[in-house]
Amino acid sequence: MKYVLFRPDELSAEQWQIYAALRDASARYDSPFFDPDFARLVGEVRDDLRIGFASDRDGVFAVWPMHVRPGNWARPVASPFADWNGPILAANVELSYQEILAGFDVSGFTTNGLLPRAEVKAEGRTRIGANITDFSAGFDAFLTDQQRLWPKHFKKMRRIARTIKRDFSEMRVVWDDRSDASFERLISLKREQYQRTGFHDVLKAPWVRALFERLRNFEGKRLRARLISLKFDGALASAEFNLQSNRVLHGWITAFDQAYKAYSPGHVLLQEAFQKMNENGLFIYDSGPGHDAYKRFHSNLQVPMETGIVPGAPLSLSPARVAGQAWRFGEHVMPPPGRQLMARARRRMDQIAAVETTLSARASGMFNALNSRSE
Repeated sequence: MKYVLFRPDELSAEQWQIYAALRDASARYDSPFFDPDFARLVGEVRDDLRIGFASDRDGVFAVWPMHVRPGNWARPVASPFADWNGPILAANVELSYQEILAGFDVSGFTTNGLLPRAEVKAEGRTRIGANITDFSAGFDAFLTDQQRLWPKHFKKMRRIARTIKRDFSEMRVVWDDRSDASFERLISLKREQYQRTGFHDVLKAPWVRALFERLRNFEGKRLRARLISLKFDGALASAEFNLQSNRVLHGWITAFDQAYKAYSPGHVLLQEAFQKMNENGLFIYDSGPGHDAYKRFHSNLQVPMETGIVPGAPLSLSPARVAGQAWRFGEHVMPPPGRQLMARARRRMDQIAAVETTLSARASGMFNALNSRSE
């Protein structure tokens, strides 16, 4: 077997075609995060991206894009924005994720959205659910089912619809908003949200903005970005900057203006967007993991994903690796309150380490995290 990590600009046209064919061969990879064009665009803004090709005498059986960081530790492509990640495998591959990572001589892989391979979760990783909205039976059937499950919520939404009609001359949903002003307003609202809630501002890293600009102006064979906005009398009340694949629209960067909170603009936008999706041949909306109320009311299916660590080659004994192992051990032996506090802190530090590419930015992020209020 042969395992090679390539820089994106080292791949030949034939290798990109192999990557695409492997992805296209299975519906389980029909997420924009598994699209080779997504990795290609990320490679233009991050110099630590590597794309692993694993092959045997029958050809390439695995392609795994990842950011390889100090200590030969890896993170998902575009982490922390990669809601789904992991290798793209040919059918009937029996090697474990750990064996494939070891083949690339990668120490390990930190993930918050690994596509599982088995019904039973792997040791050391947590199995969670991604919230999916499936319109395969048609939008009307979906809406009828959700109204039956959540009658109070949809009664409230009908009341809000009447209030919006009373308070505004026009409510407009823009299905494909190409306005620079709408996009900038969304980013501003999302950054305000991070500041308000004390979370690390993952949108301030230069590579993130550079990636968004590339996605806004890109339309590939299967990948494109789509900004959907809700406007009251011309003012942006809510918006989503989403990624789209063949049949899937993935909810990605979402925010609403607090001035319109009483009108539940996020819920209104989703209901209107779902109808537009159905009209435009999109049958799956993926809002990722989490227990946000809007996900509960608007999803009708959960798909398993895993978070945690995929071990690979033997871990190096660098101070960072030793400290990381000691921290996770502490989480296991601490009483429940301390365990939860340590887990929250680790998730915060993982996110900062994933998005910030310089030591100074990481140090600043860690300092601000320690001084901000807890989640």
